[in-house]
Amino acid sequence: MLQRNLQREFPAMLTDDNLTEIFAQAWHEGRITSLERQQLRNLLLACSLNLEDEMLVNRLLYAIRRGWLTVKEYDRSLQRQL
Repeated sequence: MLQRNLQREFPAMLTDDNLTEIFAQAWHEGRITSLERQQLRNLLLACSLNLEDEMLVNRLLYAIRRGWLTVKEYDRSLQRQL
């Protein structure tokens, strides 16, 4: 039941592979999209993650707060980065 509700609320739920890819890409480029940031927050709040995944999400969000990574706006209507 919980999984079904999560899929309805967060249809673009990240998987372990996507999470690792976002982490690597963010550190390589020094930025993350606003959509990815929101997905990370939703994932952290909605799911019970294993310790490794939780640490990845927390590291990315901490890096954003510290200014080590920037957030690039994402235009949902055009489905592309600005």
